[in-house]
Amino acid sequence: MKKLFDPLFIGYCVIWIVIHSCRRWGAPIPWLNGQLTDFIAVPVIAHLALTFTRTVVLRDSQYTYPLRYLLFIALYTTIVFEVVMPAFSPKYTADILDGVAYLCGALFYHFVHQRFQKV
Repeated sequence: MKKLFDPLFIGYCVIWIVIHSCRRWGAPIPWLNGQLTDFIAVPVIAHLALTFTRTVVLRDSQYTYPLRYLLFIALYTTIVFEVVMPAFSPKYTADILDGVAYLCGALFYHFVHQRFQKV
């Protein structure tokens, strides 16, 4: 569990709680509400999946996801939330900047978060 609750993952969770609390209180923070939540989505998904992969599937605490896996997660998330869901629900809107944020989150996770864990 130590690997799951590293400082960056805790930071993602705190950011999410703050942004969603501001939404509930009727005071959304425009840029944070729009792109930051999308930016941290892929790192959160990847980190949870990687923790599961390391502890249950491979039992190798040093394993890291290759960049292509993270780019797949970003592409899949973009397709689901920016293409498919807007076609079925008015709650979702297609936004190219969200897709860019997912991609940047994947790159951040690969080049920063995974390397931070090795230290």
